[in-house]
Amino acid sequence: MKLEFWLDYLSPICYKQHQAIELLFKKYKFNDLELLYRSYEMIPNFEPLEDCTFYRILSNHHVLTIEETQQMFKNLPDDIKPVKVIDAHRLSHLAKKSEKAFEFNQMVFHYYYDLKKDISRKEILKEIASSVGLNQDEVDQVLESDKYLDSVSLNRENAIVKGIFEVPHMRIDGKIRLKNYHSDDQIIEALNIAAASYSKTDYCEDENCQRKKTR
Repeated sequence: MKLEFWLDYLSPICYKQHQAIELLFKKYKFNDLELLYRSYEMIPNFEPLEDCTFYRILSNHHVLTIEETQQMFKNLPDDIKPVKVIDAHRLSHLAKKSEKAFEFNQMVFHYYYDLKKDISRKEILKEIASSVGLNQDEVDQVLESDKYLDSVSLNRENAIVKGIFEVPHMRIDGKIRLKNYHSDDQIIEALNIAAASYSKTDYCEDENCQRKKTR
C-alpha cells in the first residue's frame, strides 16, 4: 500500500501529524507500506513579514478569521516565528531521491519546533542534511540553485487537481482520504480498512507483490 502525506513545515498541525506517523512506525512493522511525502506550501512564495504569526498563516490557508483560528488552533507556538521554507521543501525532494525522506522530514520538524532553529538558513539546512546522511555536494548544489523548485510547485498543483486544498492531508492508495490531523490509531485503522478491502490483484503485478518500503 501507499501512504501519501501532503505537508508544509509552517503548519504546526503537520508537525503534530508527523509525530503521529513516527509513532505509527514505532508501534507497527510494515512489509508493504510505502510512505511518500508531498510538498504543499500553504502560501506559495511565502516571505515572512515582521508581524507575521502562525495564526495569520493558518487563517489565510484555512479561510478563517484570526479569531476563529485562535479558537480552532489553540496552544500554537509563540516562541518561534514563521520563516521561509522553500529551501527545506526543495531539499526534501533530494532526501526523497536519496531514500532519506522520513529521517529528513523528522529532523526538519524537530529543528524548527523543538530546537527553535531557523530552517530558512542554509547552514541549518546543511546541518540537518548532514545529520541524516545526505550527500553534502548534492545538498550544496540544491541550495545554490533552483533545483527541485518545479517539483515543489508540481506537488501542490497536483494536490489541487486531486481536490486537496488543506494540509495536513493523507491518502491511502489514492482511495482513502484522511483530512486534517489523525492519530496513529486512526491511521492504522484506515490502513486496516484499506487492506481488508483489497484483493490480491489490486496491488500485484505478475510475480511482484511487494511494494518498495521507503522511510
